[in-house]
Amino acid sequence: MEDRKSREELNELSGQLMDLFVSDLFSKNKVDIEKVKERITDDQRESLKQTVEHLKTQVEGFLESTTVLKVADSAEKTEGQATNPLREAIIQRKQMKQNKKNNINR
Repeated sequence: MEDRKSREELNELSGQLMDLFVSDLFSKNKVDIEKVKERITDDQRESLKQTVEHLKTQVEGFLESTTVLKVADSAEKTEGQATNPLREAIIQRKQMKQNKKNNINR
């Protein structure tokens, strides 16, 4: 749940930064956005949509890899500690929940 919330926050933040960057670029070059929207072709629109989707998948892959690294780091930390059956059960439940979350998000 927390991972999904942080992912949504990152998507929102990246969207805001992209909007700011594009509007700044247009204003510096004195470009009228409405005129540009009228002149863009369907092929260009489709290409932009594909680029955005590709970037989204890259971001999601990156976020998943960092999540896996965090889980691996926490597992390494717990390996150094004395093994406790209760601790092992909790770790297994955590990993199962994480795996379920990852499967649901795909």
